[in-house]
Amino acid sequence: MEKMGRAKDKVYVRKFRNEWYSEYKWLCGSIYLNKLFCMPCLIVSVKSSVWNKGGFNNFGNVTRGCRNHEGSLEHIRCALMFAELRKNLSTIEDDLTDNSRLYIKQFNDNVLLNRRFMQLPIRAVIYLGRQELAFWGHNESECSDNRGNFMELLDMFISISPADIQEHYKKISSVFSANSKTIANELIDCISDYIDQYVDKEIEECNYFSIQVDDSTDIVQKPQCNIIIRYVNRAGKLVERFLGFFNVSSDRTADALFNLVTKRIEKYDYRSKLVGQCFDWASVMAGQVNDLQSKMKNEAPQAVFVHCAAHRLNLVLQQSCNNILKCRIFFANVTGFPSFFHHFAKRTHIANTIIKRRIPTSVLTCWTSNSNIVKVINNEWDSIKEVFIEIINDITSDQTSVRQSTAILNLFNDFEFALLIGIFSEIFSITDILFDMLQKHSLNINYGMSQTQIKNTQELLNEKRNEKNFKEIFELGSIKVPIPVNYRDGQKTLTADEIFEKYKILYYEILDTISGQIDVQFKDLDKIHFITLMDTTRFEEYSKNFPTEALNNLNNCFPNIFSDLPRLKKELYFIYNDEKYRNIELDQILEVVDILYENRDILKEAYKLFCLIVTIPSTSISVERSFSCLKRTKTYLHNSMTEDNVTNLAKISIEKELLNELIITEPFYDDIIDKFAALPDRRMHLIFKK
Repeated sequence: MEKMGRAKDKVYVRKFRNEWYSEYKWLCGSIYLNKLFCMPCLIVSVKSSVWNKGGFNNFGNVTRGCRNHEGSLEHIRCALMFAELRKNLSTIEDDLTDNSRLYIKQFNDNVLLNRRFMQLPIRAVIYLGRQELAFWGHNESECSDNRGNFMELLDMFISISPADIQEHYKKISSVFSANSKTIANELIDCISDYIDQYVDKEIEECNYFSIQVDDSTDIVQKPQCNIIIRYVNRAGKLVERFLGFFNVSSDRTADALFNLVTKRIEKYDYRSKLVGQCFDWASVMAGQVNDLQSKMKNEAPQAVFVHCAAHRLNLVLQQSCNNILKCRIFFANVTGFPSFFHHFAKRTHIANTIIKRRIPTSVLTCWTSNSNIVKVINNEWDSIKEVFIEIINDITSDQTSVRQSTAILNLFNDFEFALLIGIFSEIFSITDILFDMLQKHSLNINYGMSQTQIKNTQELLNEKRNEKNFKEIFELGSIKVPIPVNYRDGQKTLTADEIFEKYKILYYEILDTISGQIDVQFKDLDKIHFITLMDTTRFEEYSKNFPTEALNNLNNCFPNIFSDLPRLKKELYFIYNDEKYRNIELDQILEVVDILYENRDILKEAYKLFCLIVTIPSTSISVERSFSCLKRTKTYLHNSMTEDNVTNLAKISIEKELLNELIITEPFYDDIIDKFAALPDRRMHLIFKK
């Protein structure tokens, strides 16, 4: 602050000196008004003066003016009152701070009770999800004796919880309904999302992974696929994680399936980390699988294609029979046979009473399921005929049952149908053995991929291709249904020898077609010959004669992963000569990985190889097991569940082992509650204040 003046024709400037603030503690000023004021008088005084209203601006007499004002009674009175006021202001600040602390403490105490309570519905969701039990009942009102498993289980949890939790829920129940479907569905989503995040982190840390994709028709007949991802985690354990069910009813072309799969695994850097792909749509997707795996190969060149060996056998049987008209008609009739009984209690009761066993179900994606139907028809031929005769003669049978029974009974009076039942019963007795071996869910390298086992099956079928064997089948068929005297083939009546010769040709055609399809479907097994490097049953042999061909095959498939082949060969040589590896059975092959994990820094190339081999789905595809879970889950689910809820709830069941691990090793409940709290429209405080 400053003031200009004039004296004897001279202009001068008087400026404010900062030391005046130190000398007069009460002094204050305004740079806008360019004047000085007294702070105590400005705040407290009710009397008007230059020091609290107009402002003092005589900078030439500041010292004298300040001394005069400082000695006035009004200033002394105001200074004392101002000092007292400042003391009171400190007290108010302290009070406000204390009240704020008390509020935060009370708020956080309430949040703690809310979070303790939220564990109860989370536990209820986990229990029902893991056990695959129904969530909702038909009548969920207060007066219902059974309001559904979720409500009843939550009520029980609340009733046995500590008294403070019970009392707390009574207070919040008016604004937070823990047993509502919305809350249950949101918790299901939170748990599923938590599992997904953990799996994402695991895959991010692994070196490589493979994908296994299969499709199935759910209980509402909607085509869908599910995706399993397989890898060795950072703890050296082989794991398979369920990524979800996906609706493919609108488009099942290779382009659509490629887009679906790649969109789901894009975040996993699949172009460099995907080493194996297995797409098993069985007969339904046979025309698209080759295109799909080629598209994947273009994006991830190191991703070897492994078709599930059991599904290859499905394709063998399906395509063989589709190529022969009589066989295609035969199996159309056979697969329709179980549907006559299923979902019809009266028909099923008659069948159970006479046959004393249930009729097997035909599964579209599992061609070998027809084997069970053929076996039952072949073994219970007379009893099954009796069932349809009983239905026809029963006066209480409806017209549809009588009409369909008559049509099926005509089949049982047809020689050709009886003969084909005998032929395929014989064929299935051979292929079922191979199918059971291929279906074994283990890393059994010999059984899963051994060309020897497949060749043996092919040889057994070829051994059946002789007139003597056919004659036995032909005679058994003629016992079931005698050959008509005037057997006609078109316009021509055939003799007994001509009839025999006609069906012998058909019999040979069936066997030749199946044998040829085996060659087609299993011809490329040698492309993954490198997996035999992990065949413990041959380690002693390898110690004397190193499997160079298999190592070269590995180099051809994964040149970017195994760049130091000389070191890998030395490490394998050491393993092949070590007795502790030779004593491991094939069904315990993962023990090799466990041992190598402990020495992974020393045998780094070998550990990398064995992890890669077990990552590739070299035997049957485990993803199929999840569909039984889907059926059970969807059977129990309330109609209000969306498709996302079905996937998320199924994930809780399928990944129950992982879920148990997360509950023990992670701050699981706190994390789920935090996720739940982050959702919109929360009426209950769940996040602590700091």
